Amino acid sequence: MNEETITLENLNEALRKALEKLGVRELSDVQRRTFMPVQSGRDVLIHAAAASGKTYAYLLPLLQDLTPQGKGKHFPVVLVLVPTRELALQSARVCRDLLSTTEGIRTALLCGGEDMNAQVKAFSKGADIVFATPARLCDHLRRHTFKTKMLRTIVIDEADMMLTMGFENDIRTVCEAGNDVQKVLLSATLDEKTLTLCNDLLHDYRTIEVKEETVRVQKISVSARIVRNNQKLDALASLIRKKKDPVLVFCNKRKTADFVNEQLRKRGLISEAVHSEMDRKKRTEILALFRQKKLPVLCATDVLARGIDIGFLDRVILYDYPEEVSAVLHRTARSSRNMQASQAVFLLDPKEKYRIKEAEKILQTKIEIK
Repeated sequence: MNEETITLENLNEALRKALEKLGVRELSDVQRRTFMPVQSGRDVLIHAAAASGKTYAYLLPLLQDLTPQGKGKHFPVVLVLVPTRELALQSARVCRDLLSTTEGIRTALLCGGEDMNAQVKAFSKGADIVFATPARLCDHLRRHTFKTKMLRTIVIDEADMMLTMGFENDIRTVCEAGNDVQKVLLSATLDEKTLTLCNDLLHDYRTIEVKEETVRVQKISVSARIVRNNQKLDALASLIRKKKDPVLVFCNKRKTADFVNEQLRKRGLISEAVHSEMDRKKRTEILALFRQKKLPVLCATDVLARGIDIGFLDRVILYDYPEEVSAVLHRTARSSRNMQASQAVFLLDPKEKYRIKEAEKILQTKIEIK
C-alpha cells in the first residue's frame, strides 16, 4: 500500500471510533506519510511545521498494533520525550483521547516539578506508554525505576526546542539506555545541531518532510502596526479593546511578559502572564482559565509557541519580533488551529519595518501594513 493512500479506514476499529468521537474526518499530510514508516519499526525523522498534526502522526501508528499487557505491572513499550511538563500533559491527554475506546493500555507521566519518591510510588504498577521530560526520565533510569526491557520505541518530540533548552546530554543518555529500539525524532526546524543529533541517534532512518506551505494556515490574516517602542503599550491596549475575544500576546523575555502584563492591568485590562520560570501550579491554573475563555489577555514567552493546546484563538499579537526566525511561524500558527479565520498582528518600531519582508517570506503571505 502506498503511504499517500493511508486513510482512516486503514486504522483499527478502536482508533477509528476514537477519532470519530474527536471529530476527525481525515488524516493530515504528515499523518498519512508518517504512518507506514513508523509502524514498520524503522527509525524516522519527521520534519514538519507547527499545526501539522505531528502528535497524531507518531501516536496513530504506534497505537495501531499495541497489545494490552493484562493485569499486574506494565512495562513501558513506548517512551515519548518532550521538553516541558505542559507538553507532556498535552501529549498524554491526546493519547488518552485516542485510547478512549481501548481497554487495558496504561499511560503515565514522569516529569519534573513533583516529589520524586511520590512519583516512583505512583509509577509502581508501570505503564505501556510513558510521557516524560528528559531530566526526570534520567533520574528514573539512575534509580532503576524505569525499565527498558520491553521498550520498543523512543519518540523525541520537539527535538530542536529540547536542544535549545539544554537537554542534549539527557536525550543521549536516554537513547543509550534504549540503544536497540526504534527512534522517532520530530522537529519543526532542522538546524545543524538538530541534524547532528539525528545522525548520531538514528540509524538507516527515513526522513518525512512536510513543507511549511502545506501546513500553513490558509485562513489567517496577518498585519503589522508600525508604532514607536514608547507607544507600543498604548497601541497594544487599543488593539485588545477593539474585540472581546481572548488574545495571546507574545514577548521575547519573561521580564517583558511580566512588564506588559502589569502595564495592561494598569490600563484596566484583565491580564495574566505565563513563562517557564513561574510556579507550575499557578501556570496550569492560568492556562485553564484562558482555555475556558475566562481570561481575556495572556502575555507569554515562547513556552506557548508550540505544542500546547490552548484552543482556537481569534488573535495573536506579537509584541516583540521573535529573536529566532523559526518562532515567526510558531507564534502566528497559534491562531490557526482548526482552520478557522483568525488574525496575527506584528507590533513593529519604524526601525523594524524591514522585518515585514522577512516575515512575508517565512509565512508565504502578504502582510498588510496599518
